Amino acid sequence: MTPIVTQESIVKKIRGYNKAHLLNNLFYTLKQIDLKEENNHPLWHYLLLIKWTLLYGNDKGKKILSREKFITLLKYVEKFEKKSLDHYVKNHEWDKFFQIIGYQQFYLQQEVHWSDFARQLKLFGSSLNSKYDIEKSFNESSGLQLFDFIFFMHILWMFTLANRMKKGVIYTGYIGEEIHEMMRDIFNLKAEFDNFLVLLTLNKSIVGKSITQFKTGIKKTNLQAFEMSFFTQLPFVLNSENKYEIVHRNIFNYCCNYFLYDYLKANDEKFTGEFGRRFEKYVELGLKESGATYVSEQDLIRKFGKGEKIVDYVVDNQVLIECKGIEPKPLSSVIPEDGIVYNAFKDSIFKAYLKQMLNVVKLHEKLKDPLYGIIICYKDFYLSSLDDFCGILSDNIESICIQNGWEVNPLPPENVFVISIVNWDIIVEHVKELRVTLPDLLKQAVSKNKKEKNKWFLGLLKEYGNAKANLSYLELENRKLSEAIKTPSKKM
Repeated sequence: MTPIVTQESIVKKIRGYNKAHLLNNLFYTLKQIDLKEENNHPLWHYLLLIKWTLLYGNDKGKKILSREKFITLLKYVEKFEKKSLDHYVKNHEWDKFFQIIGYQQFYLQQEVHWSDFARQLKLFGSSLNSKYDIEKSFNESSGLQLFDFIFFMHILWMFTLANRMKKGVIYTGYIGEEIHEMMRDIFNLKAEFDNFLVLLTLNKSIVGKSITQFKTGIKKTNLQAFEMSFFTQLPFVLNSENKYEIVHRNIFNYCCNYFLYDYLKANDEKFTGEFGRRFEKYVELGLKESGATYVSEQDLIRKFGKGEKIVDYVVDNQVLIECKGIEPKPLSSVIPEDGIVYNAFKDSIFKAYLKQMLNVVKLHEKLKDPLYGIIICYKDFYLSSLDDFCGILSDNIESICIQNGWEVNPLPPENVFVISIVNWDIIVEHVKELRVTLPDLLKQAVSKNKKEKNKWFLGLLKEYGNAKANLSYLELENRKLSEAIKTPSKKM
């Protein structure tokens, strides 16, 4: 009988080897995988082994790590991961199975575009400022100006693309001396860049605290193979030669997109409320850009009163939009059982649909069939529609239909989409450039979703062609970043 692989058994094997030697092998292999862009073992297996070696490794381990034993360690992680998924495979619960591995893997497939930096400058900078100064908060907690931080990320991102751009600069996995010289001699930002590196570098002297401080981690050891790596907040390591290494470009890409949000959410209790207000304003910029006819939350309040639960926008009397600047929760993503998922989203996504959208449908007499809904989140949930949660929501939906005297639900879950702010910008661009209406675009999405292989909203958007972020509110912010690169002598 094959022994069951557990975290304890893997850690026992890890402790047999010298900690520093094992870590050197893991980081070196990870770098080779990144540079060659090929791999025989999943990236997340290496990340888990690095985490456990940092936490539980043995400085006095004496076993010699051969290539064969290194591969055996990786295979143990593979068996450990498979064991946690067996339940869903045996019971043919494929929706839950794919939700788990999606959470595990999709964040490592993030793409980065210049518009992602522009979007962050718009959202977190001063142009959408309302009651609270996010820039000041970030400066006080990090010691960095927000613009400088985004500028540094933008520069390093371009540097990581050097090999693909074939401009004579070679990316080797290190933040090379040429970057340090550029920051010192051209931009006069050496001290600021040094602070930036410290902020994003794993501190090996307090490694336990560094790893466990982030909410992306999962306490249940049998599920840690599916968690999001702590390296998404600490994408750099300082090696024995005192050089900064980028752990992996896929990790850094995620960091480019979401570090600011994650950092501010973790370090500023006032951030969430302010971000929610800015998020709504940002979505409205897209509505204006697209030329859509819409009414806002304030218009609905004037019409139906303050006591009613309403949505942020109604477009063309046919599309209900609610902004929820949220992200997937780790526990419900790796244990997608009905009760856990419901508790995770009852006050956000499910509330938006059950208590806000369906209430507006009841109140608003001039809405046109078929009705659609969009719940816009900051990060991607990788859902096809709310129909993915149909089993969880069915009793609530039935109760609401009975209360309102509806024989048929006028806004079925399959007509309600949960999308990221990135996808929202892509939608706006397509509506603007292709002159397709938002209801027509969503009609096509509903139709596509009826075929299992098409169930991904971004997949539909890509059929319209690659988005170029031809949006005035992003181009304005991008010009600020571009001018900072072109005219470094000017104070940013």
